[in-house]
Amino acid sequence: MAEHQIHFGRKFYLDKDFGYWISTDYPRIRAHRWVWMNHYGEIPEGHHIHHIDENKSNNEISNLQLLLGSEHLSLHITEEKKEKLRVWADSIRPMTKEWHASKEGREWHKIHAKNHSFGKWDLSKYTCKHCNSEYESRKKSRTSFCSNSCKSAWRRNQGFDDEGRRCERCDKIFLVNRYAKTRFCSKYCSGKCLKPRKLKGTQLFLTL
Repeated sequence: MAEHQIHFGRKFYLDKDFGYWISTDYPRIRAHRWVWMNHYGEIPEGHHIHHIDENKSNNEISNLQLLLGSEHLSLHITEEKKEKLRVWADSIRPMTKEWHASKEGREWHKIHAKNHSFGKWDLSKYTCKHCNSEYESRKKSRTSFCSNSCKSAWRRNQGFDDEGRRCERCDKIFLVNRYAKTRFCSKYCSGKCLKPRKLKGTQLFLTL
């Protein structure tokens, strides 16, 4: 294996403890994140860069994918790790049950219920982060957007759900919302793959 990797003017060395390639200069950054940022810009908060073939030494952009942190972690939880977590949960469950039934536990629940009032908040005014309109809500968890539509639109604009996808015609990696069904990087590639041809007065669409 090579002693170093060089990506976009920076040198990286192998961190043998974790298997990632780390920059030799400051500020320190892992190679796969540096490569992604040089292609697509800043990585959205709460997102990770995933090695598609799970080879941490393969830091080519075609092997990298933008994922939510929770999705990325779920990909790397093996059956062995799941079993260890299950055994650990089973071992502490009797202790938690005992604590919740204790005097201390009941007192905690009483204070917790009083502080949170079981969701019965007074109406408060907020300003939507997407459309800037004012709205009222009793839910303190809903303090950023006036509706789910605005929340979804804001996430699309921020690129939180974007991922790298390979064009079916030219093999170029392009950025697209992961919920979109887009197959091509441009209208040009889309048009080339659905090129019309006339035969005996009938127009047929042939996929190249």
